[in-house]
Amino acid sequence: MTKPPEADILLLRRDSDSWTDKQFERLPAGIRDSTAHHILIEFKATESFSKEALIQASAYEHFYKNSQKLNDDEIQTFVICAKQPQKANREQYGYKIRVQPGVYQSSHIAFNHITLISLNELPNVLHNAFLTCVASKKLKRLKAFQILHSQGFKLISNEFKWFLSNLWQRISTIGDDDDMALNNLSPQDVEEFSKMWADVLLPTIPVEERLKGLKPEERLMGLKPEERLMGLKPEERLVGINPTDVMNYFKPEQRLAGMKPEQRLAGMKPEQRLAGMKPEQRLAGMKPEQRLAGMKPEQRLAGMKPEQRLAGMKPEQRFAGMSTEEIEAYLEQRKQQS
Repeated sequence: MTKPPEADILLLRRDSDSWTDKQFERLPAGIRDSTAHHILIEFKATESFSKEALIQASAYEHFYKNSQKLNDDEIQTFVICAKQPQKANREQYGYKIRVQPGVYQSSHIAFNHITLISLNELPNVLHNAFLTCVASKKLKRLKAFQILHSQGFKLISNEFKWFLSNLWQRISTIGDDDDMALNNLSPQDVEEFSKMWADVLLPTIPVEERLKGLKPEERLMGLKPEERLMGLKPEERLVGINPTDVMNYFKPEQRLAGMKPEQRLAGMKPEQRLAGMKPEQRLAGMKPEQRLAGMKPEQRLAGMKPEQRLAGMKPEQRFAGMSTEEIEAYLEQRKQQS
């Protein structure tokens, strides 16, 4: 023999006396019930159940058992069919004994060591869904993916989620021999499963990858104003806004709150400062020197009677600046009056 034979069989080997809880919840009916420590699986994805499949599986078991020096009770072989075997076809090889839905045992002495699993007949439960998602019937596949989404994705790694996503894309539009009317998914089916994969897979993608290529307005879609402003400093929020527009938003008392008098009056002309104020309001709280600041003497004295102007002045202050002649004339006048 110049070229060794090829084998495409799956081997499960159990080291403990029973399956662990995590293993048990992921194994399909039939396999999860096996007590053997070595499980050989021959999977027929597109081929029909046939004598050749049974002979092939028997050969795998024979050579593996001899190489590992195993007893009959230490190994069990399964043929898993994606297509549902016809009743007459499986019964001609002795597969008349239904151990449980979708799991058959043969009464034929040549094949009674090989268990047949028909994916389309397995119940729609989580531990079967990991396999029934590749069943030949579309309705069976759809149900399996729905079960995996609602119950199973929490049990599997992100890598396996992406594998299932790719698997779904490849087989979602493939029909089957029993229901050709379902060759194409309805728009509702497409939308539902797109949302399903988005919910499951998007959290596994880094944020920077999800944002790559999006325009700013696309990134902001659906955000509330308070969410868009979150974390921004006041000066960052107001950049580019006309200061007048900003101040017009506030009431007068809000705009002036906490400001010093000189800050309130800065940049205002005198007439703007005094506009609309009554005289008493203008002078309220001002010291005399503040009220008189900048006024000329004649402005200060305007309207005052002589006695008001002289009140509190000493004689020498009154005489200041008067000539001798003016003083003598005043005294003479007073002498005559008396």
